Amino acid sequence: MTDFVLTGADPHMMLSHLALCGLAAIAEEEGLRDVRLSWTPGMGARPVLSAVNATAETIGAAVQRHAARLDDAGSWLNRQLSDTEKRALMSPRISVIADIDGWRSLQDRRHDVLDQLTGARAILDLRLIAALGEPSYWRRNHKGDRLQDDGASRMEMQPRNQGSEFVGNRLRPLAAAVAARTPALISDGLRGHNIRDEIGKDDTQSRTPTGLADPGPTDNALAWCALWGISQLPIALRRDDFARTTAHLGRGTAGYFALPVWSGRWRSARYRSVAASAHLTRFVESGLTPGGVVRPAGPNGVTAVGTAAREWLAARGVTGVVRFEVRRFGSASAPERRAARGAILKTGRS
Repeated sequence: MTDFVLTGADPHMMLSHLALCGLAAIAEEEGLRDVRLSWTPGMGARPVLSAVNATAETIGAAVQRHAARLDDAGSWLNRQLSDTEKRALMSPRISVIADIDGWRSLQDRRHDVLDQLTGARAILDLRLIAALGEPSYWRRNHKGDRLQDDGASRMEMQPRNQGSEFVGNRLRPLAAAVAARTPALISDGLRGHNIRDEIGKDDTQSRTPTGLADPGPTDNALAWCALWGISQLPIALRRDDFARTTAHLGRGTAGYFALPVWSGRWRSARYRSVAASAHLTRFVESGLTPGGVVRPAGPNGVTAVGTAAREWLAARGVTGVVRFEVRRFGSASAPERRAARGAILKTGRS
């Protein structure tokens, strides 16, 4: 096994966690063998990707191939809402669709994409689309107004000002930027050796992190992998409420995200099962009141309420869970959401 360390990634930033699981998913999709995820030991833990006979060059090449395929004009990333509407068909949050014919057209075109991807056995693409969600034609408030955004993942935090949306305004330009790089430059960016924010023009207020970290220059290969990491955290659609997002706690767009850190090497499937477990949720909730104020905690950072959950997680190698508060910035009509710097809740497993 060869270890590829994301040396510039901070475990207190949600971007780092999603970059690891997104990179692993991409590596598996591109044919790397026996892909595993882990963290370096010690206080300054960093995410690690391991694979058989992998090198920095082969990992960079895998990410480059993946981005190039999605950058293709025929890719689902480049499907539009209509022949005259350039916004992306597969974005989960779009402007309001007013009439039934518009909804039928949207659903027919989306189903066509899903049928094509299913026929091609494009599992990772389907995972991401499913995890992002869709505009919810079925949800209305007490006034009868449609709540389209309630079918979307809470991890999709692209600001909606001036009609912007996730696939067209974030995934499309990232695909082009990463596809244009050499494998060596991609691997350098992933490891933090040479950070290049092409789509954000290296601006100090770049929104390339898309809510997964504070604004600032973010390597585009790292951001690409992080946004594909959403594919590993699915949602559950609900008829009478907003969709439930894996690893999200709280109602609406507020609340917290929570993701594990562990010892040993995990496969992506194990990551998905632990992240989606009720035990992880209960462990994090045990340190919160209904209002979101931390309760007095014991020596391991949790109350007695979460003891069973803590033991379950520790038995599976989880050393801690990082809790990220979701904060809102900007205008009330088009707020910007961000995952704040995380607090690590220890399970007691070393």
